[in-house]
Amino acid sequence: MKIRLEIEGTNACSINYKGPECIDLAVAYLNSIEADEVEVQVHLVKDDGTKADAEFEGEFPALSAMKFILSVSKTRNEIPPRTSIMNDISESKTLTLKERLEMFLRFEYPRVWFTSLDVKKQYESVYGKIGLSTVSTYLARMSREDILIRRGNRSQREYRFKDENNMISNMEFGHVK
Repeated sequence: MKIRLEIEGTNACSINYKGPECIDLAVAYLNSIEADEVEVQVHLVKDDGTKADAEFEGEFPALSAMKFILSVSKTRNEIPPRTSIMNDISESKTLTLKERLEMFLRFEYPRVWFTSLDVKKQYESVYGKIGLSTVSTYLARMSREDILIRRGNRSQREYRFKDENNMISNMEFGHVK
């Protein structure tokens, strides 16, 4: 498979990916884009020669481009319905539950607040059963490790990725420099 990303605006660039890991690399790059005032063009060519092109601008173009890449790259033979591309990744590489959960969170909740129950429900729809206490434990650990920030009391606790370079987060907390 081949993927070409053309990005205009704050993060202007053109990047080409080729091979079995191109989906992972393209999604990881798009997930790293901070500014939402960009235009993203995606050109995708599957191994069978099928081509797909899309252009995204407006609110959250990088997130829309990621979802496009993941949906176009799936076929009935490659990935069963109602699973995530990260399920395929975890089968090819042995990940710990914590690593898989962190990857899952970075994809599903890159810039939003979420609760343990939100994560449990979404995780179960992709991977299968997981205990609420397991999710809560890993979220608390990620918070202690400065990966996540948390707010609220024990019964209304919410988490979000700590991203000091994210202008949106800084504006939310009044830390614009």
